Amino acid sequence: MMHKRYIKNSLKKLYLMRKTISFFAFILFFNSCAQNFPDGNYTITTKVEEIGTENIINMKFDFYFDTDKVFLRLDTKNSQEAYCEGEYSLKENKNKILILKYIGVGICSSDSIINTIYIKRIKKFYYIKSGRFESNKWLKLEKSK
Repeated sequence: MMHKRYIKNSLKKLYLMRKTISFFAFILFFNSCAQNFPDGNYTITTKVEEIGTENIINMKFDFYFDTDKVFLRLDTKNSQEAYCEGEYSLKENKNKILILKYIGVGICSSDSIINTIYIKRIKKFYYIKSGRFESNKWLKLEKSK
């Protein structure tokens, strides 16, 4: 009789432990799915249309993602092309796509398609799209070190 009680108590403890582990696994999974915002430094080098000449040039976009803002630094040989460098607001639309809008004053503050940057997450990677880019496809952002 003592042996049966011991087995019954052991099974209850095992059941509770299994439930607890399942609960924490669910929380961890949920947090990893909910983390849609990039964190830290990301970069992309892509082709853009040069102002004035309309020549296609390569430009490097360096992003630093903070809690609810993004800072953009442009790396280009032509200083005229570095417009829209600075701070951007970060919002998520209903499709889980992040929308970056320039916070400063000037030509970049309009809602023009060329001034809006979109970012989406697919599995573990982030992809970017902008009217400023020559390509209209989603391009992969690279995590900087």
